[in-house]
Amino acid sequence: MTTPPPPPRPRPRPRPRPRQESKPRRRPSLRGDQPTQTIPLRGSLRGTPYRDPRVTRAVAEEQAAANALDLALRAAELMLRCGSGASGVETATIAVGVAAGLEDLDVDLTMQSLHMQCRTASGQTISRLRVVRQPRQDFARLALVHSLVDDLVSGDIDLEQADARLKEISATPRTWSRWVIALGEGGVAGGIALILGASIFGVVLAMLSAGVIMGLASWLNRIDLPDFYLGALGGAVATVLAFVAYVFGPLDGPDFAFVVAGGIVALLPSRTLTSATEDVLSGFPVTGTARLFAVMFHTFGLIVGVAGGLGVCLQLAAVLQLGYEPPSIDKLAWASAPLPIVIGGAVFIGFAGAVTLQESPRMLLPAALLCSVGVAVAATATSAGVGRVTATGLAAVIIGFFARLIALRMDAPAITLFVPASFGLYPGLGIFIGLYHLTSSDPAAGVSGLDQGLLSVLGSLGVIMAIATGATLGDRLAAPFDAPVAQRRRQSVESESERRTDEGWEIV
Repeated sequence: MTTPPPPPRPRPRPRPRPRQESKPRRRPSLRGDQPTQTIPLRGSLRGTPYRDPRVTRAVAEEQAAANALDLALRAAELMLRCGSGASGVETATIAVGVAAGLEDLDVDLTMQSLHMQCRTASGQTISRLRVVRQPRQDFARLALVHSLVDDLVSGDIDLEQADARLKEISATPRTWSRWVIALGEGGVAGGIALILGASIFGVVLAMLSAGVIMGLASWLNRIDLPDFYLGALGGAVATVLAFVAYVFGPLDGPDFAFVVAGGIVALLPSRTLTSATEDVLSGFPVTGTARLFAVMFHTFGLIVGVAGGLGVCLQLAAVLQLGYEPPSIDKLAWASAPLPIVIGGAVFIGFAGAVTLQESPRMLLPAALLCSVGVAVAATATSAGVGRVTATGLAAVIIGFFARLIALRMDAPAITLFVPASFGLYPGLGIFIGLYHLTSSDPAAGVSGLDQGLLSVLGSLGVIMAIATGATLGDRLAAPFDAPVAQRRRQSVESESERRTDEGWEIV
């Protein structure tokens, strides 16, 4: 007798899952962004010449962190003193701190002060403050500091070697003596007069006038005279010398304007203007605004000097009955000389301008060639009917682009090439023509002379701003082409990481 099969066992009922609260679904266009977080210190170097730094060590002790902070502060102080902008100083400081192992670092800098603070892994806070007084343009020393920072973040040197090299750079004498700088200033003024179309006598007179002005400025520096008075005195001296040569010498009307224009360009604070505009556009409004105000005040002193010199000369000519007739300069234009002379004069300007900025000898030829390229572009665009401001801005973008492209491959920051290469674009002639209309306008002509003079001066200020903003744009456009420099550093980091891994080291 067979036994019936057992009934099937009931399956256990699945446990009910806890009910989750459903999140409201939103359309992608209404979805919010991630909450704002603090940007990592290494991320601040994105798009700069010091990207992808290699960390040489981990800073765990307060003494090691203090030494690293002191090294970064001394490098930043030297860069700020030699003429670097706030953006370049900050990126170099952060690069040194990251390479030294400082993960929590704050940098605050203004026109004349540096404040740095870091926190160690143990929670200790270290703070340093340094005030930079009496900055002096020294682009050769600035290039040496840039090369030092680049070698440090690439891992080619360690902190001890970087400290020793920084001491050597601080004690290095300046490249050119004072009399060579005076000759360079004369070369800039003579080159400006040459590309404007001056005669040989006008070019020589412009060079002599700039040399006299630089000698006078060097003598007045002993009494610490502010830049405003130096600019006013220089503008007046350039105008009076040109006027005397015009009345009693072989100088004609256009040469009279060209000589004064060359002296004005030699006195313009071009380096400070470029750094100020770069600071404003790079997120340093306080420093940039202070520098822009200083530049505008210095330029205003120059305008006062030229206008005062013109007024005195016109009054003396009328009182002494010299038979002076005001020169007709209404139809004078920028770069009115033939194109070969314009390019040759631009080469001369770039070479002499690099000397005035204390460039190293190897940077003189690139600065001269880049100046000729910028002036040729601006002159060609102007002759094609493009406005002066637009043509100058286009030339400044090209100069800024190639300045970064070439300078980084020569272990120097872009500003060391752009500033001397841009000397040929500065509107000394426009400033003088505007002041001439304001000073010597005929009262019977009504306010037309006043209006024309104001328009000319404002147009010249527009050209100055086009140069500065175009330089910053060209520098940013050239940033993606830093790939060879960044690739070399990235390969160095990877090879060092593989070597330490094979040796059983711990990579931080």
